[in-house]
Amino acid sequence: MLALSVEAHRTGCAVVVAAGELDLAGARRVLDKLDRLVTEGRDRIVLDMSGVAFCGAQAMSALVRTRARAQRAGGWLRLAAVPPHVRRVFAKTDLDRLFPHFPDVAAAAAGRAIPDQRTPPARA
Repeated sequence: MLALSVEAHRTGCAVVVAAGELDLAGARRVLDKLDRLVTEGRDRIVLDMSGVAFCGAQAMSALVRTRARAQRAGGWLRLAAVPPHVRRVFAKTDLDRLFPHFPDVAAAAAGRAIPDQRTPPARA
């Protein structure tokens, strides 16, 4: 089960707090919630993932779609406090390049990402 709530941040962005599993049903719920925010003109969104236990492929796809939609509207989607087990999946699928690492909601709202710690591939 997935619980979602929306809060206004002092910077004016919308903060969506997710707790539970972003499985197929959760992916639909988060996509609906994020799409509704963008439609309402609230296109600067932080998704607080600190309470996410699982993030499946459908949820990742929903996040990519919402990110693109928010960008077309002039905003952004930033993920905050992504648990390490979910960050590893993002790294393996290269989605960490689309979603920089923000340690918490405040850093995401301010756009202060933690630099990418990947080692660049060796050049031949």
